[in-house]
Amino acid sequence: MILVTGATGTVGGYLVRALCKEGAPVRALVSSPERADVLRGYDCGTAVGRYEDPRAMHQALQDVDRVFLVSPASARSAELEGAVLDAVRRAGGAHVVKLAAAGVDQPDRDGRFLEQHRAVVAQLDGLPHTVLAPHGFLQNLVGSAAAVQERGELPSLVGPAAMSFIDARDVAAVAAHVLSGTGHDGATYTLTGPRAVTYADIAAALSERLGREVRAVDITPQEYRTQAEGQDPWVVEGLLELSEVYRSGGASVVTDEVQRATGSPGLTLENFLDDHLSAFR
Repeated sequence: MILVTGATGTVGGYLVRALCKEGAPVRALVSSPERADVLRGYDCGTAVGRYEDPRAMHQALQDVDRVFLVSPASARSAELEGAVLDAVRRAGGAHVVKLAAAGVDQPDRDGRFLEQHRAVVAQLDGLPHTVLAPHGFLQNLVGSAAAVQERGELPSLVGPAAMSFIDARDVAAVAAHVLSGTGHDGATYTLTGPRAVTYADIAAALSERLGREVRAVDITPQEYRTQAEGQDPWVVEGLLELSEVYRSGGASVVTDEVQRATGSPGLTLENFLDDHLSAFR
């Protein structure tokens, strides 16, 4: 049995679908009965509970031998995921596939997101485990849809730097491969898209598909803070830290891990835009 935490999140949702399509035994962990309703129609069981609730985690882990571990970015990520790992150990152990971020295995890279991920990875010691470390998701571009619609602008914090964005569907496909197979214990896989693109490239691809001009526009950190007012300040500052890494070329590397796991080079920027164009119209 595979337990998928974050089962209604971006990667977790795609992963549940992929595993169900394969006919794998899946149990989806959700935080409330209302969230479980999102999964109606999928051939999977559900467990309701929060990571820090030992009783709920004990029930969720019954007969489980594989766990996909992810939590929303926050200052408590390591604490919450650590609670899941404590429950896994109490239940007798399982192979844990931890969703982290590119750079988690590079000591010279810093930032609050990586610090949280590294704290969780350290807690994996003694458990069979695999770490998936993707670059930024193409799905995050949808957050700029309103600016594209209203002003024909694609805001960017990274200047002309190229980034090997990955489609979250490919991250889920690799996770499904690892959770369903063997030979991945102790591995860390850096996951990227099939090529690196700039925000100017993204704007040009949008312009072609929308039939109107979309321009990549640089914004300052303070402008971003103003636009992100009302969001978790810890996450906002973390994203600004990450943008500095991206601006310096830290996300331009392209790996073949998606190809090796799935047999496909992965979804391109164009594939993503064709599938999500309605968000930008």
